[in-house]
Amino acid sequence: MASIEIVSGIDAGASYELKFRETMIGRHPECQIVLRDSTVSRRHARIRRDGESYVVDDMDSQHGTRVNGEAVRTASPLRNGDELLLSDIRVMFHCSADEDAKEGDRPSTIITSLDVLAAANVKHDSHNAPKWQALLDITRALGVSLDLEQILPNVLENIFRILPEASRGCILLADQENGLLRPFAAKPPLEKSDKPPPISRTISESVMAQAKAVLSTDAGADERFSASDSVMDLKMHSVLCAPLIGSSQEAYGMIHLDAQDPAAQFTAEDLDVLVNIANLVGQAVDHVRLHETQMEYARRELDMDTARQVQTHFLPQERPSIKGYQLFDFYDPADEVGGDYFGYTPLPDGRLAIAVGDVAGHGVPAALLMARLCSEARYSLVTDIIPSEAIDSLNRELCKTSFTYFITFALCVLDFQRHELTIVNAGHMPPLCRRAKDGTIESLCADSSCPPLGIDGSITYCEDTVQLDPGDIVLLYTDGVSEAPNANSDRYGMDRVAAVLANSTNAVNAGERLLREMTAFAGQREQEDDVCIVAFSRHPE
Repeated sequence: MASIEIVSGIDAGASYELKFRETMIGRHPECQIVLRDSTVSRRHARIRRDGESYVVDDMDSQHGTRVNGEAVRTASPLRNGDELLLSDIRVMFHCSADEDAKEGDRPSTIITSLDVLAAANVKHDSHNAPKWQALLDITRALGVSLDLEQILPNVLENIFRILPEASRGCILLADQENGLLRPFAAKPPLEKSDKPPPISRTISESVMAQAKAVLSTDAGADERFSASDSVMDLKMHSVLCAPLIGSSQEAYGMIHLDAQDPAAQFTAEDLDVLVNIANLVGQAVDHVRLHETQMEYARRELDMDTARQVQTHFLPQERPSIKGYQLFDFYDPADEVGGDYFGYTPLPDGRLAIAVGDVAGHGVPAALLMARLCSEARYSLVTDIIPSEAIDSLNRELCKTSFTYFITFALCVLDFQRHELTIVNAGHMPPLCRRAKDGTIESLCADSSCPPLGIDGSITYCEDTVQLDPGDIVLLYTDGVSEAPNANSDRYGMDRVAAVLANSTNAVNAGERLLREMTAFAGQREQEDDVCIVAFSRHPE
């Protein structure tokens, strides 16, 4: 039996047997293997049995899937001991010998290739001993810190020990936003840290554009730089310049040296030394930038996690208990935070206000407006006894904000003593009601819908009241349900929502069936919008 072992992340240490022909892995609770890490997509990857072997597919995940470091773009075979990366979560694949593919079944691939000894081309003799010591010092300096302002000046000092012919030198990195070269180290030191170092712009542009090192033993007569007046002005008799190459295989910086003494000329061996040093520095800078990116990502993840916790606090923590009635609710944002809203507000006269809202868009801006909607809705509902007047007040307050989003909103005020339901609809899909007496589906107050909230503060909203009979079910939802797409970009549609309700027996049954069938319809398609479902039903007599 094949299995996988979770090596890193929240679920590290867990093991799962691959009992099914297809095993879905992701954050969604419907997956056979659920990984709770936020970087994992809802349906991230699928492992399936292919004859006597196994293959893995990436399900268009946000951060990708890799097998032994190689990105999965089509179905990739798996062998015993393979390492999978789901985003940054390490997973090991295990299978018994009889299930493992033969050694020759899959060609050998090199995962990555690094120049282990970057200075391997320097000649080994006693004359080069000080150079080797300086190179060792450079290697050590690159490994002790992630502060480029600290390590690059140290690197440049050691380069001058290795190449004493140099009169001037600098290490420059391209700004990640505008691409302009910025000096991180210079010798002699610059008068101002933001002042450009004394180098030829022609040389720097050539090295950065072509990502190739330059050696000139007579820069003034070198036809490559003859158009550059700065070569003559700076009295550069010999020039060494090597690009810093990152994982993108593009130059994002350079090391520049020049010699002013005509008797001290750089050689091809010097260029080879500088190129090897530049390779080391390039890898170190790449590592620093990757670390900074990871730290920024971690900070954003922490911020989003905090925002998610705050938003969860605004939403109901539990369902009210109403004698003679059953309630169901479900909420799942498309992003870490969402713009859908639902709430239960007990009113002073004993009734219960049940509301569902949908802020246009999703993500952080929608979540901020949802939080505002939550607090304003509660205040309006407890201060205005008439539901339509409460929504008038709510709309006026929302129109005062600087947000440019509008909100669809459906309010149902339930009088569970009289079994009456008062409805105010502000541009939302009409609540659906399954009538127990004949099984018909009714769109409640579909003709009295008014514009969404937040558009015009002068709008006056209207309300309708209907009677709920024993066994009747009322369903409210957001367009993340009705507009959920499948792999063919077909939409789930309101007709399917109504069909699910028509075959339901109570609120919990309706909500769970709708969620299950909508998920099955969407299949492996990533969720595009927030999903919110609220249902309530009167018990049969």
